[in-house]
Amino acid sequence: MSSLLETEDLGKSFGGLKAVQSVNLSVRPNEIVSIIGPNGAGKTTLFNCLSGIYKPEQGKIVFQRQNITGQSSFRVCRRGIARTFQNIRLFAEMTAVDNVLVGQFRHRSMNPFPMLLRTSGYQETENAGKQEAHELLEFVGLSKHANIWARNLPYGLQRRLEIARALATRPRLLLLDEPAAGMNPREADDMVDLIGRLRGRGLAILLIEHHMKVVMRISDRVMVLDHGETIAFGTPNEVRNDPKVINAYLGKESNN
Repeated sequence: MSSLLETEDLGKSFGGLKAVQSVNLSVRPNEIVSIIGPNGAGKTTLFNCLSGIYKPEQGKIVFQRQNITGQSSFRVCRRGIARTFQNIRLFAEMTAVDNVLVGQFRHRSMNPFPMLLRTSGYQETENAGKQEAHELLEFVGLSKHANIWARNLPYGLQRRLEIARALATRPRLLLLDEPAAGMNPREADDMVDLIGRLRGRGLAILLIEHHMKVVMRISDRVMVLDHGETIAFGTPNEVRNDPKVINAYLGKESNN
């Protein structure tokens, strides 16, 4: 099966620090790939390159057979890559449903005249958008919280709202940056279930996660970074038993 996303010798530096070095990543359609590694391994830097926040100095990024290296985050999103962040970035003083509506910008008309004239076509588009937003909130378990300000939602529900907003862009690939961070075991289990249902929508998922039980349960493949370099890339079982991975990161966790 051909890859949905590929990187070829991708590299990003900050001064003399090589944050990402010659990373060759691939994600197939409808696949779940996890990226793990110690703090400072380059995981979030890689995500920032993939999502257009950083421009890599070397290598290239290919998505759906198109070279998107160095494109802006807006253009990357329009091509079908959406993401969440390690530190939640919601519009705090907007309701949950309005946060999701903002995510629809990718496929909404930017022509101001129908909006100013309140045409019937504009009204139909607005109603369809609101219906879709409520459906996404229901999908992530937030239908009862649609009209609550984002800042007033519990932490775990804010994580889910970020995912709903990302889904509103109608992506082919979803990047999740530590979706289970700070969650208790039950919340983490619920997040695993949600990620599985995201795959059921036909999405490919690339995630950064420190919660090893989550990674090993849901991943088709796992990439391990250390000091910006790939030290392993394979199935969860292969990675769990790789001596380099055990020494660099997993340690005793590899036996759990």
